[in-house]
Amino acid sequence: MMPHTHMLRKKIKLITLDLDNTVWPNNKVIVEAEKAMWDFVFAKFPEIYNEYDDKRISEIRVTLVEKNPNLKFDLTSFRKEIIKYILQEVGADESEAAYYSNEAFNEFFKSRNKVQLYKDAKIIIERLFRKTKVASLSNGNADLKLIGIDHIFDFSINSKDVQSNKPSPDHFLKALELTKCEADEVIHIGDCPINDVGGARNCNFNTIWFNSEGKKWTEIFPCELQAKNWKEVYNLINKNFILERENV
Repeated sequence: MMPHTHMLRKKIKLITLDLDNTVWPNNKVIVEAEKAMWDFVFAKFPEIYNEYDDKRISEIRVTLVEKNPNLKFDLTSFRKEIIKYILQEVGADESEAAYYSNEAFNEFFKSRNKVQLYKDAKIIIERLFRKTKVASLSNGNADLKLIGIDHIFDFSINSKDVQSNKPSPDHFLKALELTKCEADEVIHIGDCPINDVGGARNCNFNTIWFNSEGKKWTEIFPCELQAKNWKEVYNLINKNFILERENV
């Protein structure tokens, strides 16, 4: 393979980032947030504790999605509706169930946004933001303002905004629409081989697989650009691309 030279580097006008497990590790965060939410519910309605196991909650999820498929794209409403459904089953009236489902979700959301960014993530995203446009494309409902990093993103797109989940193309196409960029002028960085790398490739984006856990790439098409930390992300971008920021 020929070495990359300055002449071969592509010009990039937009970098899009997945958030959970790309900008910060998320698995423990969600576990803690779920615990905070259910602790609140159990304290107010202790009779629920022994009546609703994971299997029953999964059944409720299915029931709610059958009634309203759009809940799949709106995790905030989905969580509230699950709790509201349970509370009404144990005798709460609609207004009481709505009130406590909102309060329970607030406990979840506070905890959900207490994230610890990967080492060097913030400083490197800040550097990239100075050089080109940066956006987040997430299936989740994290709040960049609460986390304290919204100032280093030009815009954010989540599943509720486009009524679909990655790897469907809507997140990626919306980013192109908002920036008037061509697909080959964009790099998408994310941890999921299917939702991020696969979804972005299907829209002809350049991709970097953020592989902090050192997993083996198992998809059919190879993934040449892989990074296990944010310094590697920055080095890959500098080696392979030229960043441009329009309308600064």
